[in-house]
Parts: sequence; structure tokens; C-alpha cells
Amino acid sequence: MDMIKKIFALMLLLIATAVLAGQNDALLAFSTKGPDRYADGTPVQVGEAYALVWSRSGCEFAGVDMNGQAVDPANNAVVVALPLAKAKRNGDVHCPLTMFQIDEAFAASHADGTFALVLLDTRVANANGELVATGKLGQVNGWGFVEKSRVKAMGGSLVAATNAGDANGRTQTTATSAVPAGEDIPQPKITGISLQGDYVVLTVTGTSPRLLYNIAAGAKPGHHATRHAAACAVPGHANRGREITIVAPKVAGQNFFQVVRN
Repeated sequence: MDMIKKIFALMLLLIATAVLAGQNDALLAFSTKGPDRYADGTPVQVGEAYALVWSRSGCEFAGVDMNGQAVDPANNAVVVALPLAKAKRNGDVHCPLTMFQIDEAFAASHADGTFALVLLDTRVANANGELVATGKLGQVNGWGFVEKSRVKAMGGSLVAATNAGDANGRTQTTATSAVPAGEDIPQPKITGISLQGDYVVLTVTGTSPRLLYNIAAGAKPGHHATRHAAACAVPGHANRGREITIVAPKVAGQNFFQVVRN
């Protein structure tokens, strides 16, 4: 009975949205299966943002910068980013079925291309140093295409892209956001390494509060078997001389470490 009610409510939503849409407007429906995750493997937080993006025909989506802007604005666009992440009854966080209306003017100027859905990482440190999702553009740490995307265009002449993914249809932020041109980002430096039980503890200076940091680990320098080795990502510090601490589980054969962006 609950399922019938949900289907009926969705039908009413589609009808109402279609009535409000202009004759040449298009509706894009999108969702993710979940559970969705950040690049460090931790579960996406409720309230995280998903972005609808556009790419000109023949061009790939080049990603977003730390301000949430398209890296290649001539051929890409970030249409909208919304804090849509919600938890299912089983606790898996995902993007629920969402409808977005593309107006006629925008559709006309972006007809030569495809739309797709990406997951963003908008986490920042709160007063307690904990990472929390803001769900807003302005400090985007990373992004990733929605795997097994279900972006469907209804009406108009727009084309929605379907992205390949794993068999489970999970979504993960896999790419770091680009540093905007002219922005000064310091180079992190490892100042200390110690073993504490089953963990490797690195102290690092030269970080930026604009970035999240992780550890790449491997058997020899430059060959990192694990790019996101830290137990969790760590925000940088506003004072470049202040140290931050990054902790990673100790893994046999991984004796060389490099500080990287999450």
C-alpha cells in the first residue's frame, strides 16, 4: 500500500510539474541508488549536494573548481547544485528521485550537448574540527559522476547522459576539484612520521583550510598502491606553519607516504 501511495504521489508531481512547465521546457529526472561515498570511502552525509552538469557534444565534462564553477566554461556548465542527499530506511545515503525543469531559453542555448549528474564533496570543518557537508557551492573539495546514472529527459529536445558504473550502482567522488587560477595554495610538507599501534601517524605543515588532505601510500616513492590511505580526510589549517595530523592504518609493504588532496 505504501508503494502504491508513493507511485500515485509521484504521478501527481509529474503532472503538476508538466503543467507548470513551458511548452518547450524540458524536465530532467534523476536519482542515485546508493550508498554514495566520498573519495576517502566514508559515507556521504545527509544534505550533501548533487549537481546537474552540461557538456557540449563531442566534449567531456572537465570537472569543477573549488568554487563550484565549471573548469571549461566554454564547453561545460554547472546548471544547478542542490543539497539532496537523504538516508533510506536502511541508512544508505543517496539522491532520491528529483525533478528539475530546464527553461526554454536555457534549453535553446544548450541544445548541442548532454546533461549528467555528479556528486559533490562540500564538507568543511565545524567548530569541533569535524567534517560536515554544507551542500553548497563555494568550497567544493571533489566531484564524481553518478554511477549507473538515471538522468532522464522528459519533454523538449535535451539529451541526458547515462554514466557507466559498478554493478551495485554506487556513486563516489573520485576526482579532486581544480584550484582556481591565481589562487595561492601552499605545498604540504611531512614533518614527522610515527607508529602508534596499528596506525601510521603523519604530522604535516603547509596546508590550506580550503582543502581536505589524505595520504597516498605505497611500496616505493612515486608508486602508491593506495591513494586514499587515511582513516578519514583532514582539513588544512589557516596558519601554514601549524601542523595537522593525518592517521592511516598500517599496511604491510606500504612504507612510503605522500600527502595528497582528498
